[in-house]
Amino acid sequence: MGSITKLDAINNMLLMAGESLVSDLELDSGLDSETSRFVLDQFTRDFQMRGLANNQYIKKYTLEAEGKINLPSSTYETLSAELISPHTNDDNFRIVGVAKGEAGSRHMWNVTDQTDQWKKNTEYVIEITQAINWEDMDTPVQRAILSAASRQYQMITQGDGDTDIYLEGLEALYTAKGMGADFDDKRRTVFDSSSARLRQALSRRAVHNDATVLRRWRTSNG
Repeated sequence: MGSITKLDAINNMLLMAGESLVSDLELDSGLDSETSRFVLDQFTRDFQMRGLANNQYIKKYTLEAEGKINLPSSTYETLSAELISPHTNDDNFRIVGVAKGEAGSRHMWNVTDQTDQWKKNTEYVIEITQAINWEDMDTPVQRAILSAASRQYQMITQGDGDTDIYLEGLEALYTAKGMGADFDDKRRTVFDSSSARLRQALSRRAVHNDATVLRRWRTSNG
């Protein structure tokens, strides 16, 4: 859980643009605070789309009858989803599955066959990226988002070049720290820091389940 409240984040953005601070986002709501909040929300969403340690997870679905695969929406909104288990259609083409639909009612879409109907008794493994609340993000990630949002807000409201250079340095610093902290939370190494699909493609064991093929591969590689 992050230590930067949304009120503190908004006030930081207002301060960087040389504007007056607010004591309450509802009672003191005005054009400046509403604009800064909108910018912060957009950057929060964009940053989360990259996939964070606490907003991305893998879920298995097995339908009892052919139909839609509905994505979670009760706690957090699903930003995106990707089918990562290997499946092929009747023409032996690989099935590409992504999220489709409006917020609150998103479901999986079969891009290959252009349908939202999925087979029954088949296990589908899906990687889901969800939109979590500002308060639920780690502090380094909050600071990374805030630094980028502050720079953008200053440019669209004041457009001061010297201030932008200063904020650019802060953005680079805190973005690196935020991504580093998130990388550490994921406990990944240089060998498994890619997407789930790429890790699967790079793993010969995942591609070749046949014991004979695996034995030959091990022999040929010493």
